[in-house]
Amino acid sequence: MARAKKIRIGIDIGTNAIKVAAYYTKKSSRKHARLLKYDYLEEDVVKDIREVNETHIMNGIKTLLSELPYKRADINVGLSAKYQNLFFLQLPQIATHELKQALFWELAPLLADPADNYDYDFTLLPQSQKKKLNVLLAVIKTNRIEWLTKVFKSLSTNIKVLETSTLPTVQLFHRMNPKITEAVGVLQLGGSNSHYTIIDSAQHPEFLYLPFGGNNLNTIIAKSADIPFIEVEYLRRGVLEVSSNDEPITALYMENKIVGQKLKELSMTIRKLNFRHFYNTGQKVEKLFVTGGLLNDSFIKSFFTLSEEIMEVPAEIWDPMLDYFPDVEVSTGNQYQFSTAIGLALR
Repeated sequence: MARAKKIRIGIDIGTNAIKVAAYYTKKSSRKHARLLKYDYLEEDVVKDIREVNETHIMNGIKTLLSELPYKRADINVGLSAKYQNLFFLQLPQIATHELKQALFWELAPLLADPADNYDYDFTLLPQSQKKKLNVLLAVIKTNRIEWLTKVFKSLSTNIKVLETSTLPTVQLFHRMNPKITEAVGVLQLGGSNSHYTIIDSAQHPEFLYLPFGGNNLNTIIAKSADIPFIEVEYLRRGVLEVSSNDEPITALYMENKIVGQKLKELSMTIRKLNFRHFYNTGQKVEKLFVTGGLLNDSFIKSFFTLSEEIMEVPAEIWDPMLDYFPDVEVSTGNQYQFSTAIGLALR
C-alpha cells in the first residue's frame, strides 16, 4: 500500500490570479508551509484581465510550482466556474468502494450530455438522517480540463481537477466547524463571480451562483471616472491611496449610483435565498461568514460586515489562513483570498 504523501498542495486558478497553498501534514514540518500567488496584473503579463489565456495560466502554474517540492505532493486543482456545477444527493448507506460507481448512475439523468463526457468529484457531508449519506458532488466536462492535465503531465506529476470553488470551501468549513448546529451562510467574493452557500446541519445545503465580483466594480468605476481598469483595482486593494484624478476610492464609490444598485441587488438576492430557506425549513440563517479576495476592498468589507441592517443577518470575516497558516504573512491587498486553495490542499 502506497504511503500517504506528507505535502498537500491546493491550486486555485481564479480569474485574476492563481493562488497556491502548500500544507505539511507532519506538524514538525509546518514551518515550511507556503501561500503563494501569481497575479496576472501584478506580473504585468496583461493590462486587462480579459486578455488572460491558457498560456498565461500555464506559465503562472509553472512559476509557482518551481518554488515548491511539488513532485512529492498530492495536488488538487480548482478552476473558476462561470456557472453552478454542484449537486446534492442523498443516498442509502453503501460501502465506500461502491460509492463512486453509484454516483455515476445517479448523475446520468441530471446531466445534459452522456455521463462519460464528464469527470466528477465529491465529498461526504455530515449526516442529517440515519442510514443516509449526504453527498456534495461537483462535475466538469472532460474537455474543459484536458489542456490542464497535459500541463501537469509535462511537469511529471498528476493532479485531481475540480471546477468549482464551493465544494472545497464547504468541506473546509465543516472541517473547521464540526459541531455547528445553526443554519449559516458562507459567502465567497471573487474576481469575476461569487458564490453563496447556506449550510444547515438538519437540511441539505443550498447554493447560489452570483455574477458579481471585483472586475465588475473595476469596469463600472473605471468607465465612470475615466481612469484605467488596473488603477481602480489597486485603489480597491489599498495599494494606491488616490486616483490619477486625485480621488480616494471611497469618493469614487459614493459618486457611482450603478455600484450602489449592484450591491443592493446582490444583498437582496442573498436575503431572498435566506428567507426561502426559512420559509421551507423553519430554520433562520443566523450568521454570515464572508471570505474572498474582494474583502481587501475596505468599502466592500464594511458593506458586508458592518451593515447588519442591509444584510439582515450579523456577519464576520472567515479566514482559514489564521488556523492553518498562522505564521505566514501576506502583503497588503492579498488577504482573505486563500480559502479555496487551503480547502483544496486539505482535501
